[in-house]
Amino acid sequence: MVLFGVAMVAGMWTYWELYTRPFRALQNAINTEFPGSSPRAIGGREKSHRADSPATLRIIVRVDFDPNAESARSEAVAERLAALAGEHHDVSQYELLEIHLQQRVPEEETRHWSVSKPVEEWTESPVSRDES
Repeated sequence: MVLFGVAMVAGMWTYWELYTRPFRALQNAINTEFPGSSPRAIGGREKSHRADSPATLRIIVRVDFDPNAESARSEAVAERLAALAGEHHDVSQYELLEIHLQQRVPEEETRHWSVSKPVEEWTESPVSRDES
């Protein structure tokens, strides 16, 4: 039983290490910029067996404000998260970048705000956005 327990812990540690390592620099950068945000970054295809499933980088962050009531602030946070993703992770391997903001309120449902755009739209400069 002890050997089985050690093997399970070692297997879980290995899986978690391989699962989070590619996103660790990004998660650390987000946590530095937004302390206490419990950032998670997940990348891959939703349905990996289907060729038409887009490669997606999903960033999930906890915020201390209502992301639905303060949409301008949510947009600003999303823009900053996209910039951090570009600085600390190779986003060129993804087609979509999804950003999810969550506010957890005690005794209430979690408030969610999400935005999903192609990576190219996130990485465009503000000048090129105004011209289009």
